[in-house]
Amino acid sequence: MLKNKIIRQSIITCFAVFSLAAVPCAAQTQEPVRHPWWVNMGGGPGFVGSAGTMTAGFEYSEQLDGMILSGRLLGSTNKNPTILEYSPSGVVYKMAEYAVLYGPSYRYGSYLISGGAGIGLVRAIYENDNAVTTGKNSSISLPLEAQWCWRPTHFVGCGLYAYASLNFEKTFSGLWFFAQLGLW
Repeated sequence: MLKNKIIRQSIITCFAVFSLAAVPCAAQTQEPVRHPWWVNMGGGPGFVGSAGTMTAGFEYSEQLDGMILSGRLLGSTNKNPTILEYSPSGVVYKMAEYAVLYGPSYRYGSYLISGGAGIGLVRAIYENDNAVTTGKNSSISLPLEAQWCWRPTHFVGCGLYAYASLNFEKTFSGLWFFAQLGLW
């Protein structure tokens, strides 16, 4: 009985000591953790297989310490008279990708360099010369990205964005020139 009473008092004493020791730590106010975020919007040349295309895209990114988590949406097509001259295959490609990417980032003053890989979904539509749809398919993709950005202010930037989408439909890749808005 005496042994149980000593154990119980020891546990209560330890709990009281650790609770009182934690009070000053809990009373300190910590500055909230700020995670920079931004949106890239742009377009540029690309390839679907070996056919030349034009691509437009949108990407939302959030920096978490030395890594970047991104969500991107891009569309690519070769339905453009100037592009069709370079790729006279007769097939019109319309590709869209929805992807989530994660990778390292490096910041040097007002410059940001990052890369990433992830998982995505590709939607592909194939048309012949008469705009008749000959196929609609979806596929899982392995999206890749690399970007270089210059931010002269804390809200506006511009840069280059290289991308690739490895998938079971048609691999596509390209380069964007983008404008960037967000907080650093």
